[in-house]
Amino acid sequence: MYENCQFVTCVNCFNKSPLFELMSKKELEMIQETRFEVTFKPDEVIYKQGTKTTQIVSITGGLAKAYIEGINHKNFILELIKPTTVISGPGTYVDYKHHFSLKAVEQTNCCFFDLKTFKDIVSKNSKLSDFLIHMISKKSISYFQKFISITQKQVNGRIAENLLYLHSYIYQTNPMDLTISFQDIAEMTGMSKDTAVRVLKDLCSEKIIEINNNKLTILNQTKLAQLSELG
Repeated sequence: MYENCQFVTCVNCFNKSPLFELMSKKELEMIQETRFEVTFKPDEVIYKQGTKTTQIVSITGGLAKAYIEGINHKNFILELIKPTTVISGPGTYVDYKHHFSLKAVEQTNCCFFDLKTFKDIVSKNSKLSDFLIHMISKKSISYFQKFISITQKQVNGRIAENLLYLHSYIYQTNPMDLTISFQDIAEMTGMSKDTAVRVLKDLCSEKIIEINNNKLTILNQTKLAQLSELG
């Protein structure tokens, strides 16, 4: 995206996060001086859990996944991330470490900004700091809800909830041309790939969904919502 528009800056960019809309022109010019852009291919790591946090990341195009690398190479996907999201993990204000990994699902465009410059701007801009706190709090609430789902819902309910999430928030169309894998669906729902595939096959047999290659169609959204609600 940006490679074809050499004169785009943070001031005149149409793909910046609402977070940057709260910055003054001078602040945008300050952050612009630290910015660099990278385009990641599908499955490329944007940053890895455990590494040092020196920049914040803004997703300006594509789709990425944030995931915790657990024990015995088992991953848990916290969320899928769309444009125009700014990613600033808990380590930003604690220990300057990434506490989850970030990987491109589709070809993904990212802008990186110097963390110290960003924090300096936030400390002097009350509207920006309020928005950042609101954004972090909202994300925390969504993680709490996800943990409740993982620990208290049966596998059918978890898969149903995840499919509704993909439909309403990520792809926003029906049928959905999936760019995530069955392994990703398993890691989003806290189960093995074999279990996730079995549940998806059961939903197909019950005519609730239909899967044809990477195209997934919700045939009975009411029933899927009931499964999600009942768990």
